Amino acid sequence: MFRLALSSLRFRASGFVASFINVFLGATLLMAFAAMYDTGNAPGVPDGDREGLTNMTYVVGGWGILIAAFGVAVTMNLSVRQRATEIALLKSAGATPAQIGLLIIGETAVVTAVASVLAIPAGYLAGRGLLSLLASADRVGAGIDYRFGAAALGLGIGNTFVAAAIATFVTARRAAGLSTKDALTSASTDSRKLGKGRLIAGALFLLSGTNCAVLTATLLADEGFVTEAVAGQACISTSIGFAFLGPLLMRLMAPVLGPVVRAVSGSSGYLAGVNIRQRASQSAGVLMPIILFVGVVAGSLYLQSVQNNASVVQSADEKGVETLNLVIVGMIAVFAAVVLINVTLATTMYRGREFGQQRLIGATPPQVMRMLGFETVVTVVTGLVFGTVAALAGVIPYSIALTGDAVPDIGPGVYLVVIAVLMVVALAANLGSGWRAIRRPALEAVAVNG
Repeated sequence: MFRLALSSLRFRASGFVASFINVFLGATLLMAFAAMYDTGNAPGVPDGDREGLTNMTYVVGGWGILIAAFGVAVTMNLSVRQRATEIALLKSAGATPAQIGLLIIGETAVVTAVASVLAIPAGYLAGRGLLSLLASADRVGAGIDYRFGAAALGLGIGNTFVAAAIATFVTARRAAGLSTKDALTSASTDSRKLGKGRLIAGALFLLSGTNCAVLTATLLADEGFVTEAVAGQACISTSIGFAFLGPLLMRLMAPVLGPVVRAVSGSSGYLAGVNIRQRASQSAGVLMPIILFVGVVAGSLYLQSVQNNASVVQSADEKGVETLNLVIVGMIAVFAAVVLINVTLATTMYRGREFGQQRLIGATPPQVMRMLGFETVVTVVTGLVFGTVAALAGVIPYSIALTGDAVPDIGPGVYLVVIAVLMVVALAANLGSGWRAIRRPALEAVAVNG
Protein backbone atom coordinates (compact mmCIF):
# COMPACT_ATOMS: atom_id res chain seq x y z
CA MET A 1 0.00 0.00 0.00
CA PHE A 2 2.98 2.30 0.46
CA ARG A 3 3.70 2.10 -3.27
CA LEU A 4 0.05 2.92 -3.94
CA ALA A 5 0.38 5.88 -1.56
CA LEU A 6 3.33 7.21 -3.59
CA SER A 7 1.36 6.81 -6.80
CA SER A 8 -1.62 8.59 -5.23
CA LEU A 9 0.59 11.50 -4.24
CA ARG A 10 2.12 11.70 -7.69
CA PHE A 11 -1.20 11.79 -9.53
CA ARG A 12 -3.06 13.89 -6.96
CA ALA A 13 -0.32 16.34 -6.05
CA SER A 14 -2.65 19.34 -6.12
CA GLY A 15 -4.98 17.62 -3.65
CA PHE A 16 -2.23 17.45 -1.05
CA VAL A 17 -1.06 21.05 -1.37
CA ALA A 18 -3.27 22.21 1.51
CA SER A 19 -1.94 19.51 3.85
CA PHE A 20 1.63 20.23 2.75
CA ILE A 21 1.29 23.96 3.45
CA ASN A 22 -0.28 23.36 6.87
CA VAL A 23 2.47 20.92 7.88
CA PHE A 24 5.18 23.18 6.48
CA LEU A 25 3.94 26.24 8.34
CA GLY A 26 3.31 24.30 11.54
CA ALA A 27 6.82 22.81 11.46
CA THR A 28 8.34 26.22 10.74
CA LEU A 29 6.64 27.84 13.71
CA LEU A 30 7.39 24.97 16.09
CA MET A 31 11.06 24.95 15.06
CA ALA A 32 11.32 28.71 15.50
CA PHE A 33 10.03 28.56 19.07
CA ALA A 34 11.97 25.38 19.89
CA ALA A 35 15.11 27.22 18.80
CA MET A 36 14.55 29.53 21.76
CA TYR A 37 15.27 26.53 24.00
CA ASP A 38 18.58 25.95 22.20
CA THR A 39 19.38 29.64 22.48
CA GLY A 40 18.40 29.93 26.14
CA ASN A 41 20.43 26.90 27.21
CA ALA A 42 23.63 27.92 25.48
CA PRO A 43 26.65 28.64 27.74
CA GLY A 44 26.83 32.17 29.13
CA VAL A 45 23.13 33.06 28.83
CA PRO A 46 21.89 34.93 31.97
CA ASP A 47 19.43 33.04 34.16
CA GLY A 48 16.59 35.51 33.56
CA ASP A 49 16.93 35.28 29.77
CA ARG A 50 17.26 31.49 29.96
CA GLU A 51 14.04 31.17 31.92
CA GLY A 52 12.10 33.46 29.59
CA LEU A 53 13.28 31.71 26.42
CA THR A 54 12.65 28.19 27.71
CA ASN A 55 9.22 29.11 29.08
CA MET A 56 8.29 30.40 25.63
CA THR A 57 9.21 27.02 24.18
CA TYR A 58 7.09 25.13 26.71
CA VAL A 59 4.03 27.35 26.32
CA VAL A 60 4.02 27.39 22.53
CA GLY A 61 5.05 23.76 22.12
CA GLY A 62 2.10 22.30 24.00
CA TRP A 63 -0.63 24.31 22.32
CA GLY A 64 1.27 24.39 19.03
CA ILE A 65 1.01 20.62 18.72
CA LEU A 66 -2.75 20.71 19.25
CA ILE A 67 -3.36 23.58 16.83
CA ALA A 68 -1.10 22.04 14.18
CA ALA A 69 -2.93 18.73 14.59
CA PHE A 70 -6.22 20.54 13.99
CA GLY A 71 -4.92 22.12 10.80
CA VAL A 72 -3.67 18.82 9.39
CA ALA A 73 -6.79 16.94 10.54
CA VAL A 74 -9.13 19.38 8.80
CA THR A 75 -7.32 19.12 5.45
CA MET A 76 -6.83 15.35 5.67
CA ASN A 77 -10.47 14.78 6.55
CA LEU A 78 -11.47 16.97 3.62
CA SER A 79 -9.19 14.97 1.32
CA VAL A 80 -10.76 11.69 2.44
CA ARG A 81 -14.27 13.05 1.89
CA GLN A 82 -13.40 14.18 -1.61
CA ARG A 83 -11.90 10.76 -2.42
CA ALA A 84 -14.89 8.77 -1.22
CA THR A 85 -15.49 7.20 -4.64
CA GLU A 86 -11.84 6.18 -4.92
CA ILE A 87 -11.99 4.55 -1.48
CA ALA A 88 -15.18 2.73 -2.47
CA LEU A 89 -13.51 1.37 -5.61
CA LEU A 90 -10.55 0.14 -3.58
CA LYS A 91 -12.90 -1.61 -1.16
CA SER A 92 -14.90 -3.19 -3.97
CA ALA A 93 -11.61 -4.42 -5.50
CA GLY A 94 -10.77 -6.24 -2.28
CA ALA A 95 -8.85 -3.70 -0.19
CA THR A 96 -9.29 -4.29 3.53
CA PRO A 97 -9.95 -1.54 6.10
CA ALA A 98 -6.38 -1.97 7.36
CA GLN A 99 -5.02 -1.41 3.86
CA ILE A 100 -7.13 1.72 3.39
CA GLY A 101 -5.80 3.02 6.69
CA LEU A 102 -2.22 2.24 5.66
CA LEU A 103 -2.75 4.07 2.36
CA ILE A 104 -3.78 7.27 4.17
CA ILE A 105 -1.01 6.89 6.75
CA GLY A 106 1.56 6.39 3.99
CA GLU A 107 0.40 9.48 2.12
CA THR A 108 0.52 11.61 5.26
CA ALA A 109 3.93 10.26 6.27
CA VAL A 110 5.44 11.26 2.92
CA VAL A 111 3.81 14.71 2.95
CA THR A 112 4.88 15.31 6.56
CA ALA A 113 8.46 14.17 5.96
CA VAL A 114 8.92 16.34 2.87
CA ALA A 115 7.26 19.39 4.46
CA SER A 116 9.28 19.02 7.68
CA VAL A 117 12.61 18.80 5.87
CA LEU A 118 11.82 21.80 3.66
CA ALA A 119 10.70 23.73 6.75
CA ILE A 120 14.15 23.53 8.37
CA PRO A 121 15.66 26.61 6.64
CA ALA A 122 12.38 28.51 7.11
CA GLY A 123 12.34 27.57 10.80
CA TYR A 124 15.94 28.70 11.16
CA LEU A 125 15.19 32.13 9.70
CA ALA A 126 11.95 32.47 11.65
CA GLY A 127 13.74 31.65 14.91
CA ARG A 128 16.44 34.23 14.21
CA GLY A 129 13.76 36.81 13.49
CA LEU A 130 11.92 35.91 16.70
CA LEU A 131 15.07 36.39 18.79
CA SER A 132 15.70 39.75 17.12
CA LEU A 133 12.14 40.79 17.93
CA LEU A 134 12.56 39.83 21.57
CA ALA A 135 15.89 41.66 21.77
CA SER A 136 14.47 44.81 20.17
CA ALA A 137 11.65 44.77 22.75
CA ASP A 138 14.26 44.40 25.55
CA ARG A 139 12.83 41.04 26.56
CA VAL A 140 16.25 39.37 26.25
CA GLY A 141 19.78 40.70 26.18
CA ALA A 142 20.97 42.11 22.88
CA GLY A 143 24.21 40.12 23.01
CA ILE A 144 22.67 36.64 23.10
CA ASP A 145 23.83 34.43 20.23
CA TYR A 146 21.19 32.58 18.24
CA ARG A 147 21.32 28.78 18.36
CA PHE A 148 19.43 26.36 16.15
CA GLY A 149 20.23 22.87 17.32
CA ALA A 150 18.89 19.60 18.66
CA ALA A 151 15.82 21.08 20.36
CA ALA A 152 14.76 23.01 17.27
CA LEU A 153 15.08 19.96 15.04
CA GLY A 154 13.93 17.37 17.57
CA LEU A 155 11.01 19.26 19.11
CA GLY A 156 10.04 21.00 15.87
CA ILE A 157 10.04 17.96 13.60
CA GLY A 158 9.01 15.58 16.40
CA ASN A 159 6.01 17.67 17.41
CA THR A 160 5.04 18.03 13.76
CA PHE A 161 5.01 14.27 13.33
CA VAL A 162 3.02 13.87 16.56
CA ALA A 163 0.44 16.37 15.30
CA ALA A 164 0.27 14.64 11.92
CA ALA A 165 0.03 11.23 13.58
CA ILE A 166 -2.92 12.36 15.72
CA ALA A 167 -4.69 13.81 12.71
CA THR A 168 -3.92 10.82 10.50
CA PHE A 169 -5.09 8.28 13.07
CA VAL A 170 -8.49 9.94 13.32
CA THR A 171 -8.83 10.34 9.55
CA ALA A 172 -7.59 6.83 8.69
CA ARG A 173 -9.89 5.28 11.27
CA ARG A 174 -12.89 7.04 9.77
CA ALA A 175 -11.96 6.11 6.19
CA ALA A 176 -11.25 2.49 7.08
CA GLY A 177 -14.60 2.18 8.83
CA LEU A 178 -16.64 3.30 5.81
CA SER A 179 -18.52 0.57 3.99
CA THR A 180 -18.46 0.58 0.20
CA LYS A 181 -22.03 1.92 0.13
CA ASP A 182 -21.24 4.65 2.66
CA ALA A 183 -18.10 5.64 0.78
CA LEU A 184 -20.02 6.01 -2.46
CA THR A 185 -22.66 8.25 -0.87
CA SER A 186 -20.60 10.20 1.68
CA ALA A 187 -19.33 12.73 -0.84
CA SER A 188 -22.82 13.75 -1.89
CA THR A 189 -24.72 13.40 1.36
CA ASP A 190 -24.21 14.70 4.85
CA SER A 191 -24.37 12.42 7.87
CA ARG A 192 -26.93 13.65 10.36
CA LYS A 193 -25.05 12.21 13.31
CA LEU A 194 -21.85 13.44 14.83
CA GLY A 195 -19.40 10.69 15.78
CA LYS A 196 -19.27 9.71 19.44
CA GLY A 197 -15.55 10.42 19.54
CA ARG A 198 -16.04 14.02 18.41
CA LEU A 199 -18.94 14.54 20.80
CA ILE A 200 -16.90 13.24 23.72
CA ALA A 201 -13.81 15.25 22.74
CA GLY A 202 -15.86 18.40 22.27
CA ALA A 203 -17.60 17.93 25.62
CA LEU A 204 -14.31 17.30 27.43
CA PHE A 205 -12.69 20.44 26.03
CA LEU A 206 -15.77 22.52 26.86
CA LEU A 207 -15.70 21.15 30.40
CA SER A 208 -12.00 21.97 30.60
CA GLY A 209 -12.69 25.51 29.42
CA THR A 210 -15.49 25.90 31.96
CA ASN A 211 -13.25 24.61 34.73
CA CYS A 212 -10.49 27.07 33.79
CA ALA A 213 -13.02 29.92 33.72
CA VAL A 214 -14.33 29.09 37.20
CA LEU A 215 -10.83 28.73 38.61
CA THR A 216 -9.83 32.08 37.12
CA ALA A 217 -12.73 33.97 38.70
CA THR A 218 -12.49 32.30 42.10
CA LEU A 219 -9.44 30.46 43.42
CA LEU A 220 -6.85 32.13 41.17
CA ALA A 221 -8.00 35.73 41.53
CA ASP A 222 -4.74 36.88 43.14
CA GLU A 223 -2.20 34.62 41.45
CA GLY A 224 -0.70 37.10 38.98
CA PHE A 225 0.55 35.56 35.74
CA VAL A 226 -0.98 32.19 36.62
CA THR A 227 -4.43 33.78 36.53
CA GLU A 228 -3.87 35.12 33.02
CA ALA A 229 -2.45 31.79 31.84
CA VAL A 230 -5.47 29.82 33.10
CA ALA A 231 -7.86 32.40 31.59
CA GLY A 232 -6.04 31.94 28.26
CA GLN A 233 -6.48 28.19 28.56
CA ALA A 234 -10.21 28.79 29.05
CA CYS A 235 -10.33 30.57 25.66
CA ILE A 236 -8.28 27.89 23.91
CA SER A 237 -10.06 24.87 25.41
CA THR A 238 -13.50 26.32 24.70
CA SER A 239 -12.50 27.17 21.12
CA ILE A 240 -11.24 23.65 20.51
CA GLY A 241 -14.39 22.19 22.07
CA PHE A 242 -16.61 24.18 19.71
CA ALA A 243 -14.35 23.29 16.77
CA PHE A 244 -14.90 19.59 17.46
CA LEU A 245 -18.66 20.19 17.40
CA GLY A 246 -18.53 22.17 14.14
CA PRO A 247 -21.10 20.15 12.11
CA LEU A 248 -23.57 20.30 14.99
CA LEU A 249 -23.11 24.05 15.34
CA MET A 250 -23.73 24.57 11.61
CA ARG A 251 -26.95 22.58 11.83
CA LEU A 252 -28.07 24.62 14.82
CA MET A 253 -27.40 27.95 13.13
CA ALA A 254 -28.78 27.06 9.69
CA PRO A 255 -32.47 27.41 10.70
CA VAL A 256 -31.68 30.73 12.39
CA LEU A 257 -29.62 32.37 9.65
CA GLY A 258 -31.20 30.66 6.61
CA PRO A 259 -34.47 32.64 6.61
CA VAL A 260 -32.56 35.91 7.02
CA VAL A 261 -30.37 35.12 4.02
CA ARG A 262 -33.35 34.10 1.89
CA ALA A 263 -35.22 37.29 2.78
CA VAL A 264 -32.28 39.45 1.81
CA SER A 265 -31.09 37.75 -1.36
CA GLY A 266 -33.90 35.85 -3.04
CA SER A 267 -32.96 32.81 -5.15
CA SER A 268 -29.25 33.02 -4.36
CA GLY A 269 -30.05 33.11 -0.67
CA TYR A 270 -32.43 30.17 -1.05
CA LEU A 271 -29.70 28.08 -2.68
CA ALA A 272 -27.25 29.17 0.01
CA GLY A 273 -29.67 28.09 2.75
CA VAL A 274 -30.22 24.68 1.15
CA ASN A 275 -26.49 24.14 0.76
CA ILE A 276 -25.80 25.12 4.36
CA ARG A 277 -28.29 22.53 5.63
CA GLN A 278 -27.05 19.78 3.31
CA ARG A 279 -23.32 20.49 3.62
CA ALA A 280 -23.00 21.04 7.37
CA SER A 281 -20.04 18.68 7.74
CA GLN A 282 -18.18 20.20 4.78
CA SER A 283 -18.85 23.72 6.04
CA ALA A 284 -17.58 22.67 9.47
CA GLY A 285 -14.11 22.27 7.97
CA VAL A 286 -14.10 26.01 7.25
CA LEU A 287 -15.81 26.77 10.56
CA MET A 288 -13.04 25.22 12.70
CA PRO A 289 -10.26 27.70 11.92
CA ILE A 290 -12.73 30.60 12.18
CA ILE A 291 -13.68 29.62 15.74
CA LEU A 292 -10.02 29.18 16.68
CA PHE A 293 -9.11 32.52 15.11
CA VAL A 294 -11.81 34.47 16.93
CA GLY A 295 -11.72 32.61 20.24
CA VAL A 296 -7.95 32.51 20.69
CA VAL A 297 -6.87 35.73 18.98
CA ALA A 298 -9.66 38.03 20.20
CA GLY A 299 -9.65 36.37 23.62
CA SER A 300 -5.89 36.73 24.10
CA LEU A 301 -5.83 40.35 22.94
CA TYR A 302 -8.65 41.30 25.33
CA LEU A 303 -7.00 39.42 28.20
CA GLN A 304 -3.90 41.51 27.60
CA SER A 305 -5.99 44.69 27.45
CA VAL A 306 -7.63 43.85 30.79
CA GLN A 307 -4.19 43.29 32.30
CA ASN A 308 -2.85 46.58 30.89
CA ASN A 309 -5.82 48.56 32.24
CA ALA A 310 -5.45 46.97 35.67
CA SER A 311 -1.76 47.88 35.89
CA VAL A 312 -1.05 51.56 36.37
CA VAL A 313 2.60 51.05 35.52
CA GLN A 314 3.73 47.82 33.86
CA SER A 315 6.64 46.03 35.50
CA ALA A 316 9.43 44.47 33.45
CA ASP A 317 7.90 41.03 33.98
CA GLU A 318 4.49 42.22 32.83
CA LYS A 319 5.98 43.72 29.69
CA GLY A 320 7.75 40.44 29.03
CA VAL A 321 4.53 38.49 29.37
CA GLU A 322 2.79 40.95 27.04
CA THR A 323 5.46 40.42 24.39
CA LEU A 324 5.15 36.66 24.77
CA ASN A 325 1.37 36.83 24.48
CA LEU A 326 1.47 38.96 21.35
CA VAL A 327 4.00 36.63 19.71
CA ILE A 328 1.88 33.57 20.50
CA VAL A 329 -1.28 35.31 19.29
CA GLY A 330 0.49 36.23 16.07
CA MET A 331 1.55 32.60 15.56
CA ILE A 332 -1.95 31.27 16.10
CA ALA A 333 -3.52 33.98 13.94
CA VAL A 334 -1.22 33.27 10.99
CA PHE A 335 -1.67 29.53 11.24
CA ALA A 336 -5.46 29.72 11.60
CA ALA A 337 -5.66 32.12 8.64
CA VAL A 338 -3.57 29.81 6.44
CA VAL A 339 -5.67 26.78 7.43
CA LEU A 340 -8.83 28.77 6.66
CA ILE A 341 -7.53 29.76 3.23
CA ASN A 342 -6.36 26.23 2.39
CA VAL A 343 -9.58 24.54 3.45
CA THR A 344 -11.72 27.15 1.71
CA LEU A 345 -9.81 26.83 -1.55
CA ALA A 346 -9.90 23.03 -1.48
CA THR A 347 -13.61 22.93 -0.60
CA THR A 348 -14.75 25.48 -3.18
CA MET A 349 -12.64 24.20 -6.07
CA TYR A 350 -14.03 20.70 -5.50
CA ARG A 351 -17.55 22.03 -6.06
CA GLY A 352 -16.91 22.74 -9.73
CA ARG A 353 -19.33 20.02 -10.85
CA GLU A 354 -22.05 21.33 -8.52
CA PHE A 355 -21.63 24.85 -9.90
CA GLY A 356 -21.72 23.50 -13.45
CA GLN A 357 -24.99 21.67 -12.78
CA GLN A 358 -26.56 24.82 -11.33
CA ARG A 359 -25.59 26.79 -14.43
CA LEU A 360 -27.02 24.08 -16.72
CA ILE A 361 -30.43 24.41 -15.08
CA GLY A 362 -30.46 28.18 -15.47
CA ALA A 363 -28.36 29.80 -12.73
CA THR A 364 -26.10 32.59 -13.98
CA PRO A 365 -22.47 32.97 -12.84
CA PRO A 366 -23.35 36.07 -10.76
CA GLN A 367 -26.10 34.09 -9.00
CA VAL A 368 -23.67 31.28 -8.22
CA MET A 369 -21.16 33.80 -6.86
CA ARG A 370 -23.82 35.49 -4.71
CA MET A 371 -24.88 32.09 -3.39
CA LEU A 372 -21.27 31.33 -2.48
CA GLY A 373 -20.88 34.73 -0.84
CA PHE A 374 -23.94 34.25 1.35
CA GLU A 375 -22.75 30.76 2.35
CA THR A 376 -19.46 32.32 3.41
CA VAL A 377 -21.23 35.01 5.44
CA VAL A 378 -23.35 32.42 7.28
CA THR A 379 -20.28 30.29 8.07
CA VAL A 380 -18.31 33.31 9.26
CA VAL A 381 -21.21 34.57 11.40
CA THR A 382 -21.53 31.11 12.97
CA GLY A 383 -17.81 31.11 13.69
CA LEU A 384 -18.02 34.61 15.14
CA VAL A 385 -20.86 33.64 17.49
CA PHE A 386 -19.15 30.62 18.99
CA GLY A 387 -15.66 32.09 18.76
CA THR A 388 -16.92 35.09 20.73
CA VAL A 389 -18.39 32.78 23.37
CA ALA A 390 -15.00 31.05 23.59
CA ALA A 391 -13.21 34.38 23.98
CA LEU A 392 -15.64 35.52 26.68
CA ALA A 393 -15.04 32.25 28.56
CA GLY A 394 -11.64 33.65 29.46
CA VAL A 395 -12.15 37.42 29.33
CA ILE A 396 -15.13 37.66 31.73
CA PRO A 397 -13.58 35.53 34.51
CA TYR A 398 -10.27 37.35 34.12
CA SER A 399 -11.98 40.72 34.37
CA ILE A 400 -13.78 39.57 37.53
CA ALA A 401 -10.49 38.34 39.01
CA LEU A 402 -8.63 41.60 38.34
CA THR A 403 -11.29 44.30 38.62
CA GLY A 404 -14.34 42.70 40.22
CA ASP A 405 -16.46 43.62 37.17
CA ALA A 406 -17.66 41.06 34.63
CA VAL A 407 -17.63 43.60 31.79
CA PRO A 408 -14.16 45.09 31.20
CA ASP A 409 -13.86 48.78 30.42
CA ILE A 410 -12.48 48.15 26.92
CA GLY A 411 -13.88 49.34 23.60
CA PRO A 412 -14.87 47.12 20.67
CA GLY A 413 -11.93 48.23 18.48
CA VAL A 414 -9.92 45.00 18.77
CA TYR A 415 -12.99 42.87 18.11
CA LEU A 416 -13.94 44.90 15.03
CA VAL A 417 -10.43 44.50 13.63
CA VAL A 418 -10.61 40.72 14.15
CA ILE A 419 -13.98 40.61 12.37
CA ALA A 420 -12.70 42.73 9.48
CA VAL A 421 -9.60 40.58 8.97
CA LEU A 422 -11.65 37.39 9.15
CA MET A 423 -14.26 38.59 6.64
CA VAL A 424 -11.63 39.77 4.17
CA VAL A 425 -9.69 36.49 4.35
CA ALA A 426 -12.77 34.24 4.14
CA LEU A 427 -14.53 36.14 1.34
CA ALA A 428 -11.35 36.58 -0.70
CA ALA A 429 -10.50 32.88 -0.49
CA ASN A 430 -14.04 31.65 -1.15
CA LEU A 431 -15.03 34.06 -3.89
CA GLY A 432 -11.62 33.92 -5.56
CA SER A 433 -11.66 30.13 -5.77
CA GLY A 434 -15.36 30.18 -6.71
CA TRP A 435 -14.73 32.54 -9.61
CA ARG A 436 -11.92 30.29 -10.82
CA ALA A 437 -14.22 27.25 -10.59
CA ILE A 438 -17.03 28.79 -12.66
CA ARG A 439 -14.74 30.12 -15.39
CA ARG A 440 -14.76 26.62 -16.88
CA PRO A 441 -17.70 25.96 -19.25
CA ALA A 442 -20.59 24.27 -17.44
CA LEU A 443 -20.62 21.12 -19.59
CA GLU A 444 -16.87 20.72 -19.21
CA ALA A 445 -17.07 21.20 -15.43
CA VAL A 446 -19.79 18.53 -15.11
CA ALA A 447 -17.88 16.08 -17.34
CA VAL A 448 -14.46 16.60 -15.73
CA ASN A 449 -15.70 16.36 -12.16
CA GLY A 450 -18.30 13.71 -12.81
